[in-house]
Amino acid sequence: MKGVPGDAARRRGLRRVLVPIACFGVVFGIGIGLAIGGVGVLPWWIGVILLAMALFGFLLYCRRQPALVYGYFKGARGEEMVAGELAHLPAAWTILNGVLLPDGRDVDHVAVGPQGVFIIETKHWSGEVSVAGAQILANGRPLAYSPVEQVRRAVNAIARALEVRPEVLHGVLCFAGPQFADASTQADEVFVCSYLDLVSAISLGPAELDAAAVARCVARLGSLTITEGL
Repeated sequence: MKGVPGDAARRRGLRRVLVPIACFGVVFGIGIGLAIGGVGVLPWWIGVILLAMALFGFLLYCRRQPALVYGYFKGARGEEMVAGELAHLPAAWTILNGVLLPDGRDVDHVAVGPQGVFIIETKHWSGEVSVAGAQILANGRPLAYSPVEQVRRAVNAIARALEVRPEVLHGVLCFAGPQFADASTQADEVFVCSYLDLVSAISLGPAELDAAAVARCVARLGSLTITEGL
């Protein structure tokens, strides 16, 4: 196993916290400087107004931001859960976590073994998730975006990097936690499953790659950036 599962999500969560705080710090500093002695032709009371606005914005940020940041770290925990299941695959498999693509996107997991190359996108949501045709429903409602299409784009990106036969590439949408209670299914050529069914689903199919082909795929994927933790 290579790479650190959930690292990219944790980095995004930390940036979501630290960048706004740094901006508020700059505004506070400017406001204090104006309030103490003014700057040029600007009177001191402008600094007081700036401080009041910054304080209001910071309080609003503190009220809303934790829930958003929690989502990133919850997603990272989901990737750790999936990586823990993938660790049970036989020794012939190689697992790569946090594969960073040339276009800046990242793929949560890529599993390479005799049964092919599996591009796995992990979701760790609350509520109930189900599948209706090619659509993913959360609590019975369609989503504003398509995680199935997200997996398909990742598969296409990995296909360009590996230059292998399309039939050996398999997209997987994997749900960590209890939110996906349905049986594993297909949604527009993307396999959708619970993380508890993942290992059996990808390792029991017919062999598509020999040992040499697996090694070539791993070597090519290794040329991409693999996240190694903070």
